[in-house]
Amino acid sequence: MKRSSRYTLKFATQKKKELLNQTFEVYGYYLQKTIDLMWTKQISLKKKMSSKQITWMDNLGGQYKDIIYQKASQIVRSCRFKKGRKNKPIVKHFCIDFTQNQIKVEPASNSYDKWLRLKLPFVKDDKKKERIEILIPLKEHRHSLKFKDWKQAKTIKLSPTYAIFTYEKETPKPKDEGEIIGLDSGYKNLLTTSKGQFIGKGFDKIYKKIARKRQGSKAFKRALIERNQKVNQTINRELDLANIKEIRVENLKNLKKNIKGKFRKEFNNKFQRWNYGQVLIKLERKTEEEAVQFTRIPPAYTSQTCPQCHFKHKKNRVLERFKCLKCGYSEHADIVGAINIASQEFYVPDTTNIYLSELNR
Repeated sequence: MKRSSRYTLKFATQKKKELLNQTFEVYGYYLQKTIDLMWTKQISLKKKMSSKQITWMDNLGGQYKDIIYQKASQIVRSCRFKKGRKNKPIVKHFCIDFTQNQIKVEPASNSYDKWLRLKLPFVKDDKKKERIEILIPLKEHRHSLKFKDWKQAKTIKLSPTYAIFTYEKETPKPKDEGEIIGLDSGYKNLLTTSKGQFIGKGFDKIYKKIARKRQGSKAFKRALIERNQKVNQTINRELDLANIKEIRVENLKNLKKNIKGKFRKEFNNKFQRWNYGQVLIKLERKTEEEAVQFTRIPPAYTSQTCPQCHFKHKKNRVLERFKCLKCGYSEHADIVGAINIASQEFYVPDTTNIYLSELNR
């Protein structure tokens, strides 16, 4: 399994930051130029090309040529095969994928924890053609320390303000012993367990806060980041998987598309801020790390079926309350949903729409 952690570059000196910004300007210029040439078919769309053939980047080193060419080829290929995409891709925000040939991690002996030694595309000496190197100091933080015993991947992503390290570790085998629990994800409470525990109470306030922001504004984007951080923190702190061997959840992918046009605009606006996909991704990551099996099941009738007598009717549920019309069983609707999700009666594993496979973990 793979995980990533972000390190800030704010501890670099102003001179180093300026050199880094210049590097990204040069990289962005030649990346867009290469995309333009590929899009108009002036150069071939190969995955690789020798440095000698990349003549439009003569003032760059061979390693930077390779990085830029491969990135441009990847962008153009993805756009060409995308349905309905006819416009040439314009690069605005990007990271540079550096390998060990261009960037090295070295231990630090002072107040910092490690150094990034980076080769820049600028020549230090015209006669010797030596490239400028800079050392960027990094500090560990709570998230990065989780991967202290993991193996660091060969590639490091770099932006003008942060570096992303990728770490690898063998996936542990799922537990043989423990309980099976169901998790129901809701709008008001982030998660409800089949044991009756509410995880992340009052999450609807966060969604309402986002709905009040103008979509696309800086405040809106900040609110989305805060929402995702809150999801991760809540699941990490409140969901204990110590004695659990399997968790089951509903596969509600495309739910937002299916309800479009069925409710009032005000409700739809709030509902679109519900990030069920992010919840599933976080749950799958956590279960993978803690050797817990993660199962998605079809969601049909889990909120309408009585867990006691199995009588199914849509009028069994009224808002947050569930009361069986047949046997009178009464409980919070989210708890009933979680119980049914965990129940063997509803156990039909849904092997489609695996979220982490979409992230190339």
